[in-house]
Amino acid sequence: MGLVSRGAKLAAALVAGAITAGCGGSVADSDNREPTRQQAPPPSPFCTAAQANVAAVRPLSALITRGGASPQELSASIDGVRRAGAAMRDSAPDAIRSDVDLTVQAANLQLDALQANGGDGAALARDPELNARLGSAEFTGARERVQAYVDDNCGPVPAATR
Repeated sequence: MGLVSRGAKLAAALVAGAITAGCGGSVADSDNREPTRQQAPPPSPFCTAAQANVAAVRPLSALITRGGASPQELSASIDGVRRAGAAMRDSAPDAIRSDVDLTVQAANLQLDALQANGGDGAALARDPELNARLGSAEFTGARERVQAYVDDNCGPVPAATR
């Protein structure tokens, strides 16, 4: 269980934002004329990077949950998450740039620990120094502010692990 929740925390730290669209309605609506819908504006570069971050975290979470990943699989997946985090940092709006930088730092600390422990997600939970750092007010506050920005500007953030 700690393995999956740590993967979810990794995803949350990385603020994996993605745009989801939902269409609602009832059977009674099928007789009505389809309303005119305005096309949503294209996502910002930051929202696009956040969406790519979610996509990068999913394979890593699956490897951690499954266990037994080869060093090459683990390295490739970790590198993908690092690239996605860097893209988020590079495209972050000024209003949250320092907070995004902190969330990427937090993710990189976790990625370093995963790499050093051969993908053993439980090793993250056993490291009191790492957990104290990740649970600090500085990292927690940054993660919450970035999450709020993504929710307000990019749409709801889906879970990275399913």
